[in-house]
Amino acid sequence: MDSTLRAMDPAVYATAKAVHIVGFISWFAGLFYIVRLFIYHAEASERPQAERDILLPQLELMAGRLWKIITVPASFLTFGGGITMAVGGWPFASWLHWKFLWLGLLVAYHVACGVIRKRQLAREFQWTSNRLRVFNEVATMLMVAIVFTAVFKVAMTAAYGVAGLLGLGLSLMFGLRTYRRFREGADSSSVAASSSERRPSE
Repeated sequence: MDSTLRAMDPAVYATAKAVHIVGFISWFAGLFYIVRLFIYHAEASERPQAERDILLPQLELMAGRLWKIITVPASFLTFGGGITMAVGGWPFASWLHWKFLWLGLLVAYHVACGVIRKRQLAREFQWTSNRLRVFNEVATMLMVAIVFTAVFKVAMTAAYGVAGLLGLGLSLMFGLRTYRRFREGADSSSVAASSSERRPSE
């Protein structure tokens, strides 16, 4: 049983915990989805002008609604429930200090997403879609670190989980980059072959 239960009514603790979990899930859902919208925005920026005029305003509208209606409110729910649970648990257990560290990094990531949204809205953001895909994995690693720390209450377990996920992510990135280069080389070869076949008939 959590030590916090000794300092506050169990019903209050259970309610705060439920709010914290719902907020946490919703917050990450918003962060994951909004970065996907950033990726679509970056890709749409490379389309012809007629398509950009249609796609970019729609993506910016979707990102704005997601940010203001889900992502930001969910972050407040997460902290509201978490702070309520932590109030009665002073002094904090050692593992909570690590969780606070992960949460601090998550807040920094959240702020960075807000900056990206505003810069894309102003059409000033220059990151490519591939760079944004790498950025999207940061939230995944933070989620794993927070969940492992909260469940096992051991910081090193979370560190091992993040390290494993990072290794997997790097392996996937390397594999995708190698595959893309292979496809580009194959496409170039096929174009060159087609050109050489057409020349005699011309």
